[in-house]
Amino acid sequence: MKPTRMWSAVAAATLIGSLAAGPALAAHPQAAAPAAARSAQLVRADDAKAQALLARLRATITPERLARSRELAQRHGLTREAINPGDYQCGPTVFRDWIRQSTADFTSVDWMILDNYGVLDYAAYDAMLFGSSSDPAYRLGAHAGVLDKTFRKLRGFWDIRSDDIDLMAMHGSMVLDPVRVSRVLQVAFGVPKAQADSLAPALVDYLSDPKFQGGNHPIFTLNAFAFTAFGREVVPGIIPGDRIIMGDGILRAYDELGFGDVAPQAILAHEFGHHVQFEIGMITPDTIDAPETTRRTELHADASAAYFLSHPRGLSMQWKRVKQFLSVFYTIGDCSFTSPGHHGTPNQRMRAAEWAYQLQESTRPKSLIYSTREFQRRFDAQLPIIVAPDKVTAAA
Repeated sequence: MKPTRMWSAVAAATLIGSLAAGPALAAHPQAAAPAAARSAQLVRADDAKAQALLARLRATITPERLARSRELAQRHGLTREAINPGDYQCGPTVFRDWIRQSTADFTSVDWMILDNYGVLDYAAYDAMLFGSSSDPAYRLGAHAGVLDKTFRKLRGFWDIRSDDIDLMAMHGSMVLDPVRVSRVLQVAFGVPKAQADSLAPALVDYLSDPKFQGGNHPIFTLNAFAFTAFGREVVPGIIPGDRIIMGDGILRAYDELGFGDVAPQAILAHEFGHHVQFEIGMITPDTIDAPETTRRTELHADASAAYFLSHPRGLSMQWKRVKQFLSVFYTIGDCSFTSPGHHGTPNQRMRAAEWAYQLQESTRPKSLIYSTREFQRRFDAQLPIIVAPDKVTAAA
């Protein structure tokens, strides 16, 4: 939502870098340099294998190669916000608590390896650059039936071309495949093939520890994201085609939090909202990195999803249940005001969703679906109210 960690996405991993109860983390790649300076304080002398791997990663994933991965991430939707944190309400979340609990046995060395040197991004890079729904390695797993049905509904609901969007999964198990790990190191980080081929088996050996669950620990795929080539010719491994990628981890997280009946549909609808934006020009190659772009488009995607989920010709879901999920989903988030992937505060995101719900509730006839451009026009007119500081809103 890319947690966003890397792309215009769900943005779960923006909070991974701020878990106060765990080791002092940094959200790779955006904050890798400050964290690297603190690394000596974080490493504990209790895992020789992990420390040896960390030393190899430091020598191989140089600042220049981290910068390469940052540049790749920025080409896919990262922006920087300019708002005052003191004006907005934020607080602890059940999602944050769930991450803490699920990673309780991770050491500070683990976090240095996984986060600061990009291992948490491997599955996302792999799926984005090399994935295809026709390849069994990227086919949807859990909730496949619901996701396929929702995808068909979305294609008929919004008036954009969508037959070229590929819906697929990213599976964390790829981190135990040395060929795919080497490929990611080469393409995303610019590691020469010989070095990547040498480093990959060491990474696989380390990630084979039972605590990483064969790569299926949700932390490896705690995201979902949308991508478009902006009309450029598709070049596998360099320029992928239009796609939506659903992470196993984000779906598992919400299953375990009790929202498996609504989370897959809501997350997919949010990501489809980004493809609406690509098609109608809300996001262009010239604006994708512009200040404030991310917050506007993420809030628009939130509104688009709520409109579709509650609309009689969408999924016609009970708003009370949708709102229960959104109250948790939006607290992924995001009070990381200086993060390039800032999605808007939880209150802003809920205001965007509630506005969209009220829009469909007040529309007559009930069967009317606003065009994508009319929906955008109405959303932009409401946006100043949606993003107003909480203290101003409360006083109004």
